[in-house]
Amino acid sequence: MFISEKSALGRVLLISRQAYSAVKNGEHIDNLVALLDSFSAILSHAEDEKAPVSKLLGKFKREIRSSNREFYNNVKLFFGKTYPAPDFDIALAKKHIPAIIYANDLICSKAVKGEFDKVKSMCSAMDSYPPYIFGEFSALSDSQFFDLVFGYYPKIYEEEFMEKMRYLFE
Repeated sequence: MFISEKSALGRVLLISRQAYSAVKNGEHIDNLVALLDSFSAILSHAEDEKAPVSKLLGKFKREIRSSNREFYNNVKLFFGKTYPAPDFDIALAKKHIPAIIYANDLICSKAVKGEFDKVKSMCSAMDSYPPYIFGEFSALSDSQFFDLVFGYYPKIYEEEFMEKMRYLFE
C-alpha cells in the first residue's frame, strides 16, 4: 500500500507530538537527542522529490525502534499502513518545518547541557505545535498562538526560545 507524502508527514508530526508530550510528562526517553535529530532529519526531506518523507518512513521507524524501544512501542500504531493520519494544510506544515527543526536543535542543546527543566518546558510548548498545524487552534490568530504557547519560556528562563521564528506567525 502506498503512503502519500501528506500522510507520511502527518504521521511524523503525530509521532513528534508523542515525543514532546512524553518529555513534558516526565516519561523516560532512552536517547532524546537522537530521537529529536531523527525528527529533524526526516522533516528536512518534506520538499525533497528524490528522497521524500514517505520514502524515508521505514528508515525513521527502524531508527526509533533501535534506539528508543519503549517509545517505539507507544507510537508503532502511527507507522501502520492503514493508520489514518489527520487532515491538515500541508503548505502550512512545510512553512513551519524550519521552526520545528530549530526548536529541536535548541532542545537538544539544553539536553546535552543537562538543563532538563528547560527541556521539559520547551517540550511542553512544542507539544502544541503539531495540533496547531492540524488546525486545532483555529480559534486563535497565529500571533495569539505564538504568544500563548511560546511566550512564557522567555519570561520564566530569561532567554529566547522561538523568538527567531516569530515571523512565521505574523
